[in-house]
Amino acid sequence: MTPKEIVEKLRLTFNELVNNEPAPIQLATAKLMDGTEVEVTELAVGGIVTIQGVPAPVGEHQLEDGTIIVVGDNGAITEIKPAMTEEVAPAQEDMASLFSAFQTSTNEKFAAYEQRFADYEAKLNKANSIIDALLDVTKTLAETPTGTPDQAVKTQNNFKVENQEKNYSVLFS
Repeated sequence: MTPKEIVEKLRLTFNELVNNEPAPIQLATAKLMDGTEVEVTELAVGGIVTIQGVPAPVGEHQLEDGTIIVVGDNGAITEIKPAMTEEVAPAQEDMASLFSAFQTSTNEKFAAYEQRFADYEAKLNKANSIIDALLDVTKTLAETPTGTPDQAVKTQNNFKVENQEKNYSVLFS
């Protein structure tokens, strides 16, 4: 292509863009749950909702099929919430079975903990009775009076036996 042909093609394309009028917007009609007819440019975020040529009020509007459209300023769709289907019921059943399984598991754990607690309690009671018996023996030993040693029992010690008869006259003279 020559430069002259390229410029001519650009000129024609530009003229088509500038002189071309936009295609008319086709409005789809829909009904709200209360029976009001609305016109929607496109049932997607960014579409415009009008009621008798006036932008729809701001807020949530529910269509007959259960779809909720959230309308913002100037009737623009800001969010679309799909209709609730009947799949919710199985989800609730699943939650009920999950809760039941959780409850059963928790009850089993608590029963095991109660058994372990009872075992520990029995061991503690046994240890306490042994400690009480040892305290009684210690008390008995502490309260028993000491007596004179038995002469029949021979003991060895390193004490020097002194003569008990000393001559004290030497000391006083």
